[in-house]
Amino acid sequence: MNEIEPLLLNVLFLLCFLLFVPFFVERLSKELSSLKKRRIFLFSACVGGISCLLFPINIYEGFQFDLRWIILIFVGLYSGTLGNILIFVATTVYHFFLGGEGFYAAMFIGMTILISVYLVKHTYQVLSMKKKLLLSGSLSLFSGIFVLFILSVYQVTVSSTFVINYLSFMICTTLLVVYLYELILEKTIIDNKLVKAEKMEIVSYLASSISHEVRNPLAVVRGFLQMMDQVDLSSDKRKEYLKISIAEIDRANDIIRNYLTFAKPIPESFDVMNIKEELLRAINIIMPLANMNSIEVEHKIGTFFIKGDPQLLQQILLNITKNCIEAMKSNGKLIIQTTEESDRLTIEITDNGQGMTEEQLSRLGEPYFTTKGGEGTGLGMMVTFRIVEIMKGKLTVTSKVNEGTTFYISFPLVNSYEVPFEKIS
Repeated sequence: MNEIEPLLLNVLFLLCFLLFVPFFVERLSKELSSLKKRRIFLFSACVGGISCLLFPINIYEGFQFDLRWIILIFVGLYSGTLGNILIFVATTVYHFFLGGEGFYAAMFIGMTILISVYLVKHTYQVLSMKKKLLLSGSLSLFSGIFVLFILSVYQVTVSSTFVINYLSFMICTTLLVVYLYELILEKTIIDNKLVKAEKMEIVSYLASSISHEVRNPLAVVRGFLQMMDQVDLSSDKRKEYLKISIAEIDRANDIIRNYLTFAKPIPESFDVMNIKEELLRAINIIMPLANMNSIEVEHKIGTFFIKGDPQLLQQILLNITKNCIEAMKSNGKLIIQTTEESDRLTIEITDNGQGMTEEQLSRLGEPYFTTKGGEGTGLGMMVTFRIVEIMKGKLTVTSKVNEGTTFYISFPLVNSYEVPFEKIS
């Protein structure tokens, strides 16, 4: 029992420092570079080797039996020779300070294992999992027997029970560590392939969608241009066709701009904005459209400051207000107001238009979902949700059929000391 307890502790150290620590680093720190992750792995392996040395089986003065040799086998097969040498040096230096005759024997054993692993490493990397388990188990058995052989050279006798326990722990622990690591590698590879496949699917979807959406207005423009070239038209008809063609080109441009806005990278820094100025600017832009549709615009706007991109904010406001106006009949009312709650600004945009059902509301923001029939693409709201997310905001929508819709856009407020003096004045 006295022999098994240290070996079980060694197994725990190996599982922790060779598998669990690198696994959590991989999962929780995706922003780390491969070089940093490798350094953490090697440092963790060094700690694991020294931990095994702290809890050995002491057979004879200066002779320590532990499972640190499994680390040399594992790191040599999966990480590289230089890292393996580093771990060997670290554990050997620590063993030197422990002293005893076993230090020189440990040095010789470690160097032999390093050379053995180096000789089979390239063959090991191309093997199947079963053959990897067979080869790593064979290396572990060889290492265990070699340790016992060196022990006999120093004329240190051990019981047959100890030999069986030591060799069993060496082989079984090596197989367990290699098997679990191979499972982790396999899962990581599968996850990466799934991510790449999803990205390719999105790219393919966006490409086909752009092609489909842009082709429609271009076909209209081409048709009218052909008619103007082949048919004698009056000046009024020609002007009408030109007007329609320009409108279709503008629609194609809007589709492309929406896609680019959705796909372009997040700005590195944001400016402090006066929300009152930005809202009044957006209202001035939409007033001609509101007047044309006999829509009354009311607003109750306070002076608040948030961080963001003015152009992106304008795109949010124009997309939503334009949708609200188009959802209302003549003599409708558009209400825009701001409120403050818990260090957050909320912009409320309300219309009394046709509203949406619960199903329509749940699909709002999906590409190509629209309540405008053939006149909309759904890209505007998709982009709006994306921009709000970029600006660390939150967009929620409530709606009732034939009563209207309210958009709640919430942003974190800027502290007073962060507001430039010129914006306050």
